[in-house]
Formats: sequence, structure tokens, C-alpha cells
Amino acid sequence: MINELMIIIFAPLIAGVIAWALDIKGVREAIGVIGAAVPLAYLVKLYPTVMGGELIQYNVTFAGFTFNFTLAPMGMIFAMIAGVVGLAAVLGIVSTARSSYEWLFALMSLTGVFGIFLSYDLLGFFIFWEIMTFGSFMMVLKYNRKASLKYFVLSVIGAYAMLVAIGIIYAKVGSFSFVEVYRAFSQDAALGMVGGATVFSRSEIALIFGLFLVAFGVKAGTFPLHVWAPDAYTETNQSYTAMFSGVLSKTGVYGFILIYMLMGYRLMAEFGAFRSAPAFGYIIAFLGGLTIIVGGLLAALQEDIRKLFAYSSISQIGYILVGIGVGTALSIEAAIFHAISHALFKGLFFLIVATIVYRTGKTTFADMGGLAEKMPFTFAMAFVAILSLAGIPPLVGFASKWVLFEAVISQNLPILGGMVFFGSAIGFVYLIRFTYAVWFGQRPTDLDDTKDAPLPLAIGMAILALLNVVFGVAPGLVARELNKVIGEEAITGTIWELNLGFGRYNALAILIYLIVGIVIAGIIYFLGAKVRKVPVTDTYQSGNPVTMEYNLTIRRNFFLPLKEALAFWLRISFDKLYRDIGSWVEDLAEVLRNYVYNGNAQSYAWYLAIVLVILAIWGV
Repeated sequence: MINELMIIIFAPLIAGVIAWALDIKGVREAIGVIGAAVPLAYLVKLYPTVMGGELIQYNVTFAGFTFNFTLAPMGMIFAMIAGVVGLAAVLGIVSTARSSYEWLFALMSLTGVFGIFLSYDLLGFFIFWEIMTFGSFMMVLKYNRKASLKYFVLSVIGAYAMLVAIGIIYAKVGSFSFVEVYRAFSQDAALGMVGGATVFSRSEIALIFGLFLVAFGVKAGTFPLHVWAPDAYTETNQSYTAMFSGVLSKTGVYGFILIYMLMGYRLMAEFGAFRSAPAFGYIIAFLGGLTIIVGGLLAALQEDIRKLFAYSSISQIGYILVGIGVGTALSIEAAIFHAISHALFKGLFFLIVATIVYRTGKTTFADMGGLAEKMPFTFAMAFVAILSLAGIPPLVGFASKWVLFEAVISQNLPILGGMVFFGSAIGFVYLIRFTYAVWFGQRPTDLDDTKDAPLPLAIGMAILALLNVVFGVAPGLVARELNKVIGEEAITGTIWELNLGFGRYNALAILIYLIVGIVIAGIIYFLGAKVRKVPVTDTYQSGNPVTMEYNLTIRRNFFLPLKEALAFWLRISFDKLYRDIGSWVEDLAEVLRNYVYNGNAQSYAWYLAIVLVILAIWGV
């Protein structure tokens, strides 16, 4: 009998290979959807068992190594994220895929993700990490070679960083098993606290942490390793971007949590605390705060809706890292909560963008407007996503952000708190523009025949929108399950109410108040509220007339004053820095090729002689 864990992991890949091999339109789509639905079905079946405290395990021996796969509560939560958002994205790909090539590599990357969340040893974790990266790289390569190269280079840097860290751990521990690695680091922490000899030195611990920080930071899109994400998210199948943002980025988040799970005690014992957070955790949290600010500001400045939500996704990942870094049970639960809500509303946003691009062929604000009338269903889905991302109750985005705010504030971390609140403010800024520039106002004449979402995309959007509402109105459903993951009652209350002990949030009460308010407003409106029609030319800015030389509209140059205010900081580009470093490396390689690897046997003899002299001087 085929093991259930193997079905969860490999069903997408098998379906992708079959869809690619057959390449029959209609058949490949059906096989692809089945390949994404089967893992989710098995996860739903196993969910009560795993969350009830029973681990499901399966071992595979290959090439002398034993790979352990375990479905534990933490892995289950992240695998469910991958299953739900992955299926919604695949439904979108049914409408937007251009060839069987995309089915193969989209589903391959989903197999990699499931393998990461179910692996219980470092070797299997790394192998599936590379499968995921390869599949997603090929998806970007299909659309834009330059964007794929940037993604490839940074992914290789992250992969080698992870490989070196794993190598150091294996050399010291003699095992890849999470259980053995955790035991080794925990014993080391205990020995260090009593002054005993530790297996890992202080410098080795710092090196391993730094390498993992790079590896997981690249995939999560953490500042300043985020530069690949805007181009990769933009230059690929937009339905697949829902998986890129909603699922693949969560592997980086999972990796940061894994640092706590495997070596948190050792890091805490070695480096202590900064204020009320672990010192190593504060580094993660501070990088998360910078990611919130940088991603949010750059999102506001974009003229392309795809890049706006790419930078927005980067910013939202920063919230999750802040929660992880603070390091309390409440903050980590809040981080996982926001990982769930981010996957739901950002996956929904990218399916909305996929629909807009698919139906209009447009990507910039300047070419849009008035689409709410032509795409009412997609607009309704966008309305849900906007409210959720903006953190407006009673959507899930508010619930997760509220818990995260409270977790940070309760630990008296003002800098991190300020970063988080700033991110929420800037989120309103770019969402207002998206709302009015795309859905309202005058509609260009070439969009008069625009149709609404095709059925597969509509179903994918509906799944994610429904969960945004359900988990928002009943956030206790999520909190109750996350308490099982954390192992303590960090959040209490009912399915409608979250009780932190020092603050309460009742989503059902908020919903009732909103409904009553909307009814009252509707009555006032229909009983005779006066409406004034405003002409398009009735535009002004701060009391000054608007001229064509400084044309500010909601669809064009709307945040030009902000761009001018940030001109100095915008000149500091890590993207340019990495390009310059790459250029220097290429120049150095050219010099070495010309003067070292020159094909001259006499030169090689001299090189050998010099090496032998150096070895002799060292006494080798």
C-alpha cells in the first residue's frame, strides 16, 4: 500500500508529468487540478489525527541515507496553507496557462513545498527545497530570462548557505534528523549554562545562524534579499504568482520557525536577550520591520499593479518575521496566524490580478478604470481582499494583525511597534489607489467589452475569499488550532472572540455593528440624501491648480510627491548594488581567465612550482 505521506508529497509532481506528457488541452487541466486536490484531500482526512497529538511518520532509505517524513501539527498547518492556496492557484492556471510546460513545473514546485513541510531531517528538507526552487525558476524562465536569472543567482546563494550550515551541523552531530539535531543543540545549551565544554563554539553557532538567515531570508523575500521577488512575481503566470506569494514564501517563514525549533535554546544561551526578545530573534524581527517599511513604500510608488502587489507581499512577510523574532508563544502564534491570513488575502489578490491581466491585457494604472461595472464578481472578490489586507474587521487580516500588534506592544518593543504601525498606514495608501484607479472613475473605451473572470479563476478566488471571511468572523477557529501547535493556551475565548488576557476582540459583535451601520446609512440615503455629480476636471492638490506638467490623478503619478520626498533614499538601491557586485565578479573572472587559465603549459608549471614552495614553507 502506498503511504499517505508519499501521496501528499508526490501527487502534484506525478500529475504534472502526466499532464506534460499527454499535452491534450482539457485533459492536462483536469489532471493538474486532480494533482493539486489529492494532497489537500489527504491532509483534510489526516487533520483530526495529527492535531489530536498523533504524529504520522514514514521512513525511506535511499543511497545509504534514511529520510524521515513526519506530519506534525506545525507541518500540518503549513501544508494546509499550501494545499488550499495551491489548489486555488491551480484553478487559476487552468485559465491562464499557455502550455503543458507550466503544468509540469508549477506542480513540481508544489511537490517541493509539501516535501519541505513534511521532511523531518535536514537532508530531505534541502532536497525538496531545491525541487521547489527549480520548479519555480522554470516558471519564471518561461516568461522572462532576466528575471529568472536574478531569482536563480539569489536562490543559489541561499541554497549554498543552507548547504554549508547543514554540513557543519552534520559534521558535529553525525545525523540529519531533526530529533538528533534538536537534542544536540539542547544539550549544548545546558552544558554552556553550567560552564561545560560545548560541541558548537560561539563562532560556529553564529555562523550557522547567519547562513540559515540568508537561506530562509532569500525565499521569504526579507530585506535586503528581496530584490528577486518583484521581477519574479511579475514575470510569470499571474495565477502561479498566487502560489509564489501565498505558498512558496511560507517555506522561508517555516525555515525561520525551524531555527527556533532546532537551535533556539542554544542561541538564547549563547547570545542572551535584547530587551524582552532573544537577541537572535530581535535580528529577525528588526529585519522584518525594515521589510515592512521598504516593501510598503515601494509598493505605493508602483505604476504596475503586478509590482504593487509584489512589493506589498514582501511588506506583509515582514509582519510575520516580526512576530517570529519577538519569540513569545503569543507572538509566534500571531506570526503563524498572519502567515495563514497573508496566504489567503495575497493569494486572492494575485488571482484578481491574473483575472484583470487575462481579460484586459493591461497592467498599469494609467490604462485602467471603471472595471467594477464590467467585472462585478472580480470586484466583489477584490473588495474582500482589500478589506483583509488593510486590516479592517471583520476580515481575517484584521484578526491576525491585531494579535500581532498586541504581542509586540505587550513586550514593550517600541521600535518594532512603530515599524508595524507604519506598515499598516502605508498599506491603506496603496490600497486606496488600487481601489479607485482600477475599479472606479472613467473607463477607457478599449475596456468597454471587458468580461468577468472565467469559471476556474472565479472558483479559485471564491475559495480564498470565503476563507478570508470565515476565519475573520470566527478567528477563534484558527486560534484554537494554533494553540495546539504552540502547546499552550496563548489565545483563549470563543470561536467569535479572541481573548489575550490583556485585550479582547469580538469579531461577531463588530460584524453586527457594521451591518446595523450600513442599514442606517442606506435608509438615510434612500430617504433623500443629496448627490452631486463631480466632473472629471474638478481636481486640485493642496489648494494649487493642477497643470499638465505636474499631472496628478489617481491613475497617473498619484504618489509623485512621495517619490520626490524619498528621492535620496530611493537612490540607495540594493538591486543596483548586487548588479555592481555581479559585474565585478565577471571582471575578476575575465582577468583570471586571461592570466591564469590561459592554456600555456609553461605558466601552469610555474603555478605548480609556486604552490609547492608555499606548501614547503608551511611544512606540509
